[in-house]
Amino acid sequence: MNSKQLIQLYTDLKFPRMIEEKMLLLLRQGKISKWFSGIGQEAIAVGATFALDDKDVILPMHRNLGVFTTRKVDLNRLMCQLMGKEGGYTKGRDRTFHFGIKDKNIIGMISHLAAMLPVGVGYGLSYKLSKKKNVALAFIGDGATSEGDFHEALNLAAVWNLPVIFLIENNGYGLSTPTSQQYQCKNLIDKAIGYGIEGKKIDGNNVLEVYNAIEAAKKKAQNGGGPSLIEALTFRMRGHEEASGVKYVPKELFKKWEKKDPLKLFEKYLLDKKNMTIENFSNIEKELKIKIDSAVKFALNAEA
Repeated sequence: MNSKQLIQLYTDLKFPRMIEEKMLLLLRQGKISKWFSGIGQEAIAVGATFALDDKDVILPMHRNLGVFTTRKVDLNRLMCQLMGKEGGYTKGRDRTFHFGIKDKNIIGMISHLAAMLPVGVGYGLSYKLSKKKNVALAFIGDGATSEGDFHEALNLAAVWNLPVIFLIENNGYGLSTPTSQQYQCKNLIDKAIGYGIEGKKIDGNNVLEVYNAIEAAKKKAQNGGGPSLIEALTFRMRGHEEASGVKYVPKELFKKWEKKDPLKLFEKYLLDKKNMTIENFSNIEKELKIKIDSAVKFALNAEA
């Protein structure tokens, strides 16, 4: 990846973090009613989306704001959507990320989260039948890997050798249930063995590691290598959603994962490699703030 791409990747990583910080402020002001925060795990959505072609379909979840921003969706419409305004993608009829954008190849989320995986399998089958070189990437949380749709989707994708990437965001908790109470296997990628597909565990807070893993899985699928199961280890620094709080999470976990903040890690990398400077970071932040503030103002003044 050249310097220009690295700078763009950093910008894409910074963008959802700044939007989230703004949305949490709006939540406290009573201007939005609910928010599912992805702070701390942005590198997964951003790195994965950055590695794909715009024609590859993505099936995101609640905490994948970075998919939308990296695909460069219209920010005014996105803010209207998040605030339940008429100008949103579903005219305010759906909350937060319960919507898709067809021309961006982003498929609307079903709250029964594992239910999106069979949809991804359907896209993979369509690509194979039409001999297209595209792939489908479906996100899933650690909790939803216990649902039947997860197992059915992996099995069918494996049997039919489909170009699908199943990406687990393992943030340690299925709502408030820790992973230690969710499954007996050591790693979630151990489940890949039972279906005869490749499983790979990665650092979900390292945006370059995410990018490289998804890029490799895509190339494998394009060359007839079939589906992949990728487990990205991460941690959410907020509650399942803001109303639930974080009292059930041991405080030492926050201290541990704060040191692994994906933005801080990538900033250190870029500084060490001399791809960017502190001034570059500051300039990007200023530019993004102008965009965000403008879109928020537009949405606040939009018709409800």
